[in-house]
Amino acid sequence: MASASKGSTLRGITPPGTDEYIRALRTIEPEITALQRDMLIAHARFPGHACTMTQLAALVGKASFQVANIQYGRLGGRLITALGIPSPKWKVYAIAGFDDDPETGESRAYMYPEVNAALQQMGWISGEASTEAPQSSELQSVAKQAVPTSDVGMLSINEVITTLKQRGFTKPAQSGLKVVRLDHPDLASPVYVKQSSSIHARLQAPLVLHPQYEAVVQNLLLQPGIARGHTRYYHNTNLRGFPKRRNGGASDIAYGVDVGFHNSAALLVLVDELLDEPRPLASNSERSADLARVLPEDIALTDTERDALIKARVGQSGYRDELLGYWGGCAVTDCCVPTLLRASHIKPWRAASGAERLDKFNGLLLTPNLDLAFDQGLISFDDHGQILLGEDLDPDSARALNITSDLRLRQIDARHREYLAWHRDNLFRK
Repeated sequence: MASASKGSTLRGITPPGTDEYIRALRTIEPEITALQRDMLIAHARFPGHACTMTQLAALVGKASFQVANIQYGRLGGRLITALGIPSPKWKVYAIAGFDDDPETGESRAYMYPEVNAALQQMGWISGEASTEAPQSSELQSVAKQAVPTSDVGMLSINEVITTLKQRGFTKPAQSGLKVVRLDHPDLASPVYVKQSSSIHARLQAPLVLHPQYEAVVQNLLLQPGIARGHTRYYHNTNLRGFPKRRNGGASDIAYGVDVGFHNSAALLVLVDELLDEPRPLASNSERSADLARVLPEDIALTDTERDALIKARVGQSGYRDELLGYWGGCAVTDCCVPTLLRASHIKPWRAASGAERLDKFNGLLLTPNLDLAFDQGLISFDDHGQILLGEDLDPDSARALNITSDLRLRQIDARHREYLAWHRDNLFRK
């Protein structure tokens, strides 16, 4: 495996040999996009074949590390199939091992020597990596060229604040001058909105969330109208209550995840996700106790079943893993990026019995747009797996969400049908 800095431990796999990578790369070469090829070459040429995803994105002219994450994930997925190896936790592990940069906290990708050697032997690169790292000013210059010069299409600061207030957020009397603090009774952490010389200013990413929500934001990035900031984290001393980290200065500074929106609907999707998240301040035992109080019908379960049920409710069980194993990706689109998939009950938790809550045939693995539409009853599926579009989902919104009438479940078992019938009868807005 590639070597990291002294004392660090790489997250990744034991890579196959160089010859195996050459065969796999040649097999999938027709499917490798120009951007993915450029990323491989830039990564191999970087000093030590190690860089952060932000650096890699900048080197290929992209402003956001999310682009690098997504493209490398897709390429890694193809490599895994061509190599015939078990799928690791993250598909990018097929290309590189990772550790965390102690200065920035960003993950660094160390291209496996076997991958680098394969690229050399295939003639994609020549010689060793550069001995000098690109200067930060060079990377910033590349990234700047990729950043849109105008954020006219984004919600203004005032529109973001107004929408949040309509959803129950309140602004304390003293909330700071550089950022506006907003609280919600169902959230343990506040959110912040960046300030500008004008409340009508349209920033790329005006809303700042606690870092604990980074995975939530990551899962929603393929939703229409949601965008991340130009760097992984936004730093500001006025983010009171947020954790701190070193960001190049002499002392630690508070940081959060900044995100922007092209329309109010996109912002409301994120808000719904935040309010549906369990409060982080509650311990597992507290949540388990709450669950026990509201599930009197489950007294007849065995201890093992009850433990599994409680774990499923507080997000600690293998239910999601079981759905990943059954579906292998999104039940409709076959998207195979784990962070972009949500495990959802067909017959909701609140209406299901204990056994039904643990039944994999009462579960679908869906991308966020399909999951939310299904949960809200805007779509459903017939007994053959064909998608049904509800009357409340107007054609323009359906097109914007890439939800079309020709979508269908990739497979269906007879045991799915009872749950799907319940969904059509009780949740689907016909």
